[in-house]
Amino acid sequence: MENLKAIKDRIKTVGSIIKATNAMKMVSTVKLAHVNNINKCSKQCAEILFDMFSRATRELIFEQETAYWFSPSQQGKPLIVILSIDQGFCGSFQQSLRDKAAEAIRQHPGAYVEVFGKKGEIFAQNALRLSEVRDNMNTEVGSHYDVTGYVKLLSELVSKYVKEYSVSEVYVVSGEFRNVLLQRAKCQKIFPAPEEDITQTQYTKVEGDRIEFINAVFDMYLQKLFTGIVTEHLVAELSARVMAMDNSVRNARNMFEKLSGLYNKVRQAKITQELTEIVSSIECVQ
Repeated sequence: MENLKAIKDRIKTVGSIIKATNAMKMVSTVKLAHVNNINKCSKQCAEILFDMFSRATRELIFEQETAYWFSPSQQGKPLIVILSIDQGFCGSFQQSLRDKAAEAIRQHPGAYVEVFGKKGEIFAQNALRLSEVRDNMNTEVGSHYDVTGYVKLLSELVSKYVKEYSVSEVYVVSGEFRNVLLQRAKCQKIFPAPEEDITQTQYTKVEGDRIEFINAVFDMYLQKLFTGIVTEHLVAELSARVMAMDNSVRNARNMFEKLSGLYNKVRQAKITQELTEIVSSIECVQ
């Protein structure tokens, strides 16, 4: 028969787990609501800026006087930006990011790799055998929930690689939010800019230096594009974490109920045994 004290200690431990997972679920839910509010308007803003960008560049493309966003180096290497996570409790989502990152790197051998998030850094160093990978998010931003800082760093990083390293292509591996129950990873090509979309727009006259205007508009577009990517990534991550915490709370409560039933059963058996011993002792005395 199990010891009552041991069962009671286990019940106490499970109770603490329920409180902790409930607290983490609440924190993730609050963060999810905050990020989701940012995510609502970011894609619309990106579409508006891209439309401005498209109209300003249409004539340039036809004249082959393209800005650097449309003239990638054919000899340059691709850049793969991996958005990962800092914390645990969303294992399937993390594994999806790992698989998509590994697939992207296999398809583009020798590519530059930049990682954001502690889990991605560890994965890149161990599984992908990349020794010089650094966690940009922790060293330069501090938290990936600082969306403004995160987006600014991503935009500056991509601009630097395009201008200084003459990369041929830029891919971003990030989380994709389908619904509350489904979050997965995606690999999105963001450079060079999609020329086929731009050539379909009507030309709008722009006064002044068109190259300077295009680069300025595209820098704004790039920030809005990354705002959409980052917020969708965080929404997917936090949704996965909320679901994981919800499952943990449910499992812990089931365990708590089973342990409580076992405790009552063992306690009742012990009381019955003691009563039996008392009655037997009285009968022996008589």
